[in-house]
Amino acid sequence: MGLLFVIMLLPLSSIGLLFLKDDSKTRGLILNILLVLNAILFVLPILYAYINTRPDGNMFNENGPGAILWAYIILGPLCLGVQLILAILKFVFRRKTTHA
Repeated sequence: MGLLFVIMLLPLSSIGLLFLKDDSKTRGLILNILLVLNAILFVLPILYAYINTRPDGNMFNENGPGAILWAYIILGPLCLGVQLILAILKFVFRRKTTHA
């Protein structure tokens, strides 16, 4: 259960960051596209292992499609770093609303 939480934390935080509005529509669109691409890149190895596992197989078997999960050694820190940078940019450029 803990592994599922860790794997889903980045995509779920990307979805949450999509709702922050930006002063510039173009910059906001670019940041949102980068957030979605980062989340897709992060989820691809586990999705590949799940889809290509035989019905009676184990998706974590390193002699089968589970070998792709070793990509998280590189993808984990890479996607987390990109996510952190994008989150900082989203918070810096978020729309300032004033209540009158």
